[in-house]
Amino acid sequence: DLLGEEMATDLSALQDDLPPFPGAQARAAIEAEFGKPIGALFRSFDDEPIAAASIAQVHFAVTPEGREVAVKVLRPGIEAKFARDLELFYWGAEMALAARPSLRRFKPIESVRTLADTVALEMDLRYEAAAASELGENFADDPTFHVPAIDWSRTGRRVLTTARVSGIPIDDRTAI
Repeated sequence: DLLGEEMATDLSALQDDLPPFPGAQARAAIEAEFGKPIGALFRSFDDEPIAAASIAQVHFAVTPEGREVAVKVLRPGIEAKFARDLELFYWGAEMALAARPSLRRFKPIESVRTLADTVALEMDLRYEAAAASELGENFADDPTFHVPAIDWSRTGRRVLTTARVSGIPIDDRTAI
């Protein structure tokens, strides 16, 4: 309603449409992150992801204590893929400057460096966890706003575990 039908359709086209990676790879990534078998971390772990995006996917699980959680796992090899992409961006920025020195005022190499720094933060899920935790603290007294709690014992650089929440997708207008 706020954006209009056309813009909402355009924005929904921007959503990632990547196939999920196998649950066995997600399990292996989690085990490698924490140095423990998946059974020591979770009572159950759904191999079928609930969501898959460009850098990560999310699986539902249950902790040994019985808490339902959502587990975000970075895609295998995503860091190397971004490193290759960033190399190409640096090369492109250098070629642009060599061909058109007047572009220096746009600072293309510095722009790529900023992108590289941002990507480095995105690739460490502990930063996302810290931001979510701070957001939750900031809205702790607001009953209309809920931020899922972070499970810090099951959160690391490549894995983020939060309390599971139920909701309605923003594009499911009939359910809303």
